[in-house]
Amino acid sequence: MAISTPSITPREKAHAIGAGAVFGLAGMTAYYLPITRDRFVRNSYDIVRSKSKSDIEKLDEVALAITNKKLKAEHKLFLAQMGVEENVDSINSKIGELKKSLTDPDIVKNLKEKFLENFKNFKKSEALADPISTKALQKIRWTNFTWGAAIGFIIGSVISMRADDSKNYHQQV
Repeated sequence: MAISTPSITPREKAHAIGAGAVFGLAGMTAYYLPITRDRFVRNSYDIVRSKSKSDIEKLDEVALAITNKKLKAEHKLFLAQMGVEENVDSINSKIGELKKSLTDPDIVKNLKEKFLENFKNFKKSEALADPISTKALQKIRWTNFTWGAAIGFIIGSVISMRADDSKNYHQQV
């Protein structure tokens, strides 16, 4: 027993793509959806956590380079930016500080409260947002934008295909 699948004509396919594009454009307006404070604080903290983990990995790499006596200029520059001396003990101390900043409940709570205050300032004026807050806002908005466009495209395509199917059904009857 063979299963027959309906064939899609190029006209129907073009119609579906066109409708999907129109709905996708409409979905892009999700960029302007309001941002909740919880989402803002969570995204801001995720940025800080990601940066800290990246710094820990880089510090581990630099410590390994020091023990192998293969310290590069980029490693020295990174240590200078972090305010760390070029020895394994000070690097390990800095790694401990960074890990503590991610695991200590009091530090995390204070950091999240700072982000909450930044959110209140942002609501007054975007010019008052710090760099992390700006990054978090940008990330949230672009996530809204891409999800809105994708969902709009899918809905538009499905509606278009349903309309074509309905039209074909009525023509056959």
